Amino acid sequence: MIERKRDASTAVRRIGAAGRALAFLMFALAGAAFPACAMPGSGSTAGLVPPTAAEDPNLPSFPITVAGRTRLVHYRSYGDAANPVLLVAPGSLSDIRAYLPFRAFADKYRVVLWDLRGNGLSERVSAPELSFDSMVEEMHQVKLRFSPSAPVTLVGHSWSAAFAAMYGAKYPADTEQLVLMEPPGLKSEYMAAAQQILRLTSVEYCDMNVFQESLAPTDNERLDFAMLAMLNSGVRDFFVDVNRRPDWPVWRVGGLALIVWERSLVNASGVWEYDLTAGLGNYPNQVLLVGSSHSPIGYAFQETYAKPLFKSASVLRIEQSGHRMITEQWAELESGLRAWLKHCGSAS
Repeated sequence: MIERKRDASTAVRRIGAAGRALAFLMFALAGAAFPACAMPGSGSTAGLVPPTAAEDPNLPSFPITVAGRTRLVHYRSYGDAANPVLLVAPGSLSDIRAYLPFRAFADKYRVVLWDLRGNGLSERVSAPELSFDSMVEEMHQVKLRFSPSAPVTLVGHSWSAAFAAMYGAKYPADTEQLVLMEPPGLKSEYMAAAQQILRLTSVEYCDMNVFQESLAPTDNERLDFAMLAMLNSGVRDFFVDVNRRPDWPVWRVGGLALIVWERSLVNASGVWEYDLTAGLGNYPNQVLLVGSSHSPIGYAFQETYAKPLFKSASVLRIEQSGHRMITEQWAELESGLRAWLKHCGSAS
């Protein structure tokens, strides 16, 4: 939980390394600048953001029990239920809306997209329910619901790519293939290398972090709205052209989730201190890393830092794209995935 700051100058003095580190993840892993959007369900709210599945019974959802709590998860499913299952998990400060182009794979798969607990239109949860271990367990529970006996293909983007990698390490029999689209650095030294590229001492980053630290996330509606509004400036350059940023449609972001994930990665001194790589080298199946040409955690970053962590991994490069490759270069991304995915004819 973030303490409310009444004096902006106090917040400025407290930014330091931790603030810069957290600001990096906030913008690097979300892409910034989300457009206004319509309500997806028939329910309505006079609030600042669309209702969640716990508030709107017209939203498609299913219950999931993680960390001892049962929550409603918003989802969409496409394709024949008899097909092998392709699970798609969105990145941070996103929901499944931007990922709907994955419906194209319903010709070969049963495609299931879901909003992570505490994100998108899924039910909001407490901070302890958003731990990395809980996110991995969520993926396991979703897999069991849609494919209890057969392994699935799991696609994760940004933060969810990190969770998907950890999930593959813990439950290697659950998946037959992993697609990891621009995960962040999975060890602190990798993220430190990216940090050097990003010039995190910029005035814009400091201003954004002051705004973030002034929030008191006592209710998720206000926090989600504030995080969405904060990202509308598009402060960080993760794009081919920062002045012509590609669309990234979203119904609702999950502000508390990102804050919890960010702050778990730095120590009390504001220094990166984490390692998410345990067991990755033992994952027995194929891994496809996807990196764009213009993101600081894109192709070169994945080739250098992520690929060596796995027994059998390759890296797909998406040209003329940044972190929002799904909306920016979908045709190239779809083509590359179809050439690699097992049930689309790949020999891998």
